[in-house]
Amino acid sequence: MQLATTQPDKNVQQVREYDLLLDVDFAGLKYGGKVTVDLESVGDVSLDAVGLQISSVKSGGSKVPFKHSGKVLVIQTGKHSGPLEIEFNGKVSDNFTGFYKAGYGDGYILSTHLEAVQARRVFPCMDHPAYKAVFKVGVRTNADLSVISNMPIESETKQGSKKTVTFKKTPKMSTYLLYLGVGKFVQEKNRHGATELYAAYADRPTGKINTEFSFDATRKVLDYYESYFGIPFQLPKLHNVAVPEFAYGAMENWGAITYREILLHVDKDTSIRARKSVAHVIAHEIAHMWFGDLVTMKWWDDLWLNESFATFMDFKSTDRAYPEWKVWQDFVRTSTSGAMGRDALTKTHPIMAKVHDPEEIEELFDEISYGKGASILRMIEAYIGSENFKKGVAQYLQKFRYSNASGHDLWSSLEEASRADVSRIMEGWISQEGFPVIKASLVDGRLTLEQERFLLTGGTSKQTWPIPVTMSVDGKTQSLLLDKKKAEVNLPTTPRSLKLNVDQTGFYVVQYNGKELLDLVWKNGLSPLDRWGLISDAKAFLLSGRTSFKEYIKLVEKYQNEEEYLPAVEVSDQLSFLYQIAPSELVETSRKFHSAGLRIFENRKDDNSTTLNGIIAARLTLLDDAYAKKAGSKLNDLANVEPDMKRSVVMGYARSSNDYDGLISRYTKSTTDEERLRYLEGLASFKNPELVAKTLDFALSGKVKRQDVRNVILYATANPDAKTAIWQWFKNNMAKLEAMYSGTAQFSIILREYFSIVGVGRLAEVEKFFSEHKVTGADIALERLRIYDQLAKSITATP
Repeated sequence: MQLATTQPDKNVQQVREYDLLLDVDFAGLKYGGKVTVDLESVGDVSLDAVGLQISSVKSGGSKVPFKHSGKVLVIQTGKHSGPLEIEFNGKVSDNFTGFYKAGYGDGYILSTHLEAVQARRVFPCMDHPAYKAVFKVGVRTNADLSVISNMPIESETKQGSKKTVTFKKTPKMSTYLLYLGVGKFVQEKNRHGATELYAAYADRPTGKINTEFSFDATRKVLDYYESYFGIPFQLPKLHNVAVPEFAYGAMENWGAITYREILLHVDKDTSIRARKSVAHVIAHEIAHMWFGDLVTMKWWDDLWLNESFATFMDFKSTDRAYPEWKVWQDFVRTSTSGAMGRDALTKTHPIMAKVHDPEEIEELFDEISYGKGASILRMIEAYIGSENFKKGVAQYLQKFRYSNASGHDLWSSLEEASRADVSRIMEGWISQEGFPVIKASLVDGRLTLEQERFLLTGGTSKQTWPIPVTMSVDGKTQSLLLDKKKAEVNLPTTPRSLKLNVDQTGFYVVQYNGKELLDLVWKNGLSPLDRWGLISDAKAFLLSGRTSFKEYIKLVEKYQNEEEYLPAVEVSDQLSFLYQIAPSELVETSRKFHSAGLRIFENRKDDNSTTLNGIIAARLTLLDDAYAKKAGSKLNDLANVEPDMKRSVVMGYARSSNDYDGLISRYTKSTTDEERLRYLEGLASFKNPELVAKTLDFALSGKVKRQDVRNVILYATANPDAKTAIWQWFKNNMAKLEAMYSGTAQFSIILREYFSIVGVGRLAEVEKFFSEHKVTGADIALERLRIYDQLAKSITATP
């Protein structure tokens, strides 16, 4: 019998405990296992078991007949209560999922990644988030290896060249949160109150992970969350485990969080940009210890509830820990803007997307589940007030701890805390795809607001949203709930200033109609967030054809000497994107803006200015040959270059030379991931497309971490001289990329993020290729490509 994919097996009423013992052959990359599953069933038991060899099933010492289809283990128990003992064998995976080999140099560790439905590839189980159970874990392996799991070690017994490590029982948790790590680890220890903190990384001669900053960030966010949620961290210890090869950034295994190595390492050569990433990812994953681990979604339809909340809380806690970064400015630029870019396509999905098959789950780890959901939470917090929001969240976590919940449960808690109509508003946002544009018009002193769905492809729909609209009128903020197609707002007789969506807390764009209204907007004394909102909306209107390229450039000129971090980095992002799709037409405008920006920010010492200066300098190497040569001349003194400026030096050197072998040599000698990525970016930045093609081949040679191949494609996509080389390489290597990232969403991300740009100017060829090669993610990539290609033509035709 096949397991139902969206509902638990109705025969199995409850799983109480898993007692799991794995005998790991580290060198042979295989293992034997025995799991005792204590459960309650009203009929035959069906367990998920994929790619495993099942040798026996027993109950009370007696054999029980079973059938194994390769995916589902059906145990012919009839009605059953108590333990079932299952013996099995498995192989260590060679991709990024299940129990897999994560290599470094000549060595490796073994590590698990079980989200979303990969636990079934490691041991027979009810691989469904609603089946929470206690886990008792033991591992037998080589005596010289370390073993890490969710809980502290209970006992360690040596038997000759082998040892058996057993761990204390976990609290009730879902199968996807189980963790096992086996290998030669360095483990550094710290403490936060009653919680023992560990940082673990592979023990090797070079490439030590500097963990001082990650420990500091961990302690700070634990302080914040324990206070905010009103619930202490629930486990006696917390590991931050650096995994040498990891498809995603990190994973919230309860008590044993896994990260890419770059996301735990900070030293004197780490850029502020990378340091921010470390803090944010640690904050995101530790938020999951409450929102996802302590309280877990009932089914993957509510994946967004885990990821949106962790994203939102990440920014709240990082803002508290590092206020000098002003991280809410980065939130709108990355999370909100990225989600809008995806959600403005016709091929999008609601925040709460129906999952009918486990194969669909990976594709939900996207901008909608993370960025849009987090932006809606920010909007609802602004609507009901931060204290009511905090109170409602604490009530929700307390009520559903060690259990499962849905989005509806959270809305009910927020509604109870605030006495506002939260459920109706949230249902209107999570159950339908897309987002609105509010068209604002000023007629006879009355402000008319009209909403419709915003689509980059144009067109309209009859959708409406309950929109908490905020507006500043003559410096005073007021709000209303726009829950119908059109509404009118009374204004003072002669308003002096006006701006909708104050500080960009709302998930909508605003189209101001008429010069009189636009003049009022620019008289409003705009904050950096509001200035960002105007230029961000303008890009959306340019892509959709609501604004001409001439009108857009006229607006960009208002930001020419922008001195605030957020609006400046946004314009830089936009001009960089437009330069990628129409390089000849944008080179002068972009060079002028970035040259001015470099003069403005290069002598400022605050962290955000340092970050922006590094971004601007790197982009300027692609725009200005003279600057590239000047920057590249510092390569031999790179050790003394400010960390955020090192990218521009390496890229400038590549742009002003053909020294492929020299950069390869430097890459090979690098000891940190950030350093290696700098050289890979340089290698993808050559003017000579043949050298870029050579770099792309090198990325698949086995000498580059598989997790970093996506980065190489990203770097090459930004290079205006490399488009044809990338496209030819992709056609020749698509099957390899698919296989490499099997079981993850990484391949479809590559398609929709990069090949929608690479394909500009060769639309018919790309359409033909993907009509002959059906792959997940191609539909989204093609929709974006058609939009970008049309825009490029429009820009080229602009006099």
